Amino acid sequence: MPRSAVVIDREYLKHQPGDLHPERPERLKALLDLTAELDSGSFKLLPPRAATREEVELCHSKDYIELVESTSQVNRYALDGDTITSRDSFGTGLLAAGGFLNLLDAIAAAELRNGFALVRPPGHHALKDRAMGFCLFNTVAIGAQHLRRQHGAKRVLIMDWDVHHGNGTQDAFYRDPSVLYVSTHQYPYYPGTGAIEEAGVREGEGYTMNVPLPAGCGDEEYLRVFGDVVIPVAEKFEPEWILVSAGFDPHRRDPLGSMDVTEKGFGAMAALLIALAEKQSGGRIAFLLEGGYDLTALKNSVFAVLHEMKEKSAIDLPGKSGGEAIEPLIRKILKFQERYW
Repeated sequence: MPRSAVVIDREYLKHQPGDLHPERPERLKALLDLTAELDSGSFKLLPPRAATREEVELCHSKDYIELVESTSQVNRYALDGDTITSRDSFGTGLLAAGGFLNLLDAIAAAELRNGFALVRPPGHHALKDRAMGFCLFNTVAIGAQHLRRQHGAKRVLIMDWDVHHGNGTQDAFYRDPSVLYVSTHQYPYYPGTGAIEEAGVREGEGYTMNVPLPAGCGDEEYLRVFGDVVIPVAEKFEPEWILVSAGFDPHRRDPLGSMDVTEKGFGAMAALLIALAEKQSGGRIAFLLEGGYDLTALKNSVFAVLHEMKEKSAIDLPGKSGGEAIEPLIRKILKFQERYW
């Protein structure tokens, strides 16, 4: 059987938003150290490539791409209050998107079983014509569009477990029934979107599912949501591909979130999605790094996901007594989703 793959490269260190910026190159340095420990019999290191303009234009306007490119002429440019570029940021953003597309192409060709793109900058806040929340280009959205255009995918599930709602990804597919976007996120919190009632419009109505969680949720609450809400709806959607916006800022150590998830919890969520992919998607699943700003938590959590890609552990979901604090929220979400699923 084909191996799993990891996309990572020292070139991703070149995006320099500032020494005190949370999305700093040290995030990837920690993961470069991790890849040295991987079993070469189970994991292949897949080199990235730069995305083409045409590929980025699947989700972004030409004017916006040209704006980001123009920042290559200055040492520092603020696209918004949080999203800062350096001279190499545009090229690094293209390499992030292209690295993910390389992974998807290899999985589509059955050269690999699955994979994890450890790239930066993150992408799920980036809108069609606007940078936002540390994000330049929306890599996961570009990936989903690529699967549709190049590989004929008709049903793509994007699961986003970052602590922040992926407003850019939601916006990209809000009218699109071919992509089911599911997000678990701390709410209310940045960027302020992601309420239960945000479910898509027109043909896309019902193909956005938001799970806005209160601060303090940990492994039991997340696994309860996955068991009662995420996996049942995803099974009804019958995805041909699963893409995961894997942000590790819900970790209990993360400085930007207020959640209580551990590396064990991330591994369990990954295992459930991998099992879903094996059941319905021919094993086709690709993880993509989004947030995660405590270096120890990030490294340990990524390792937990990689372990599940290799071992495929059985997961015991919490019973009705587990995660009981969010029982009213789960009932509310299920009641709302009855009209669609």
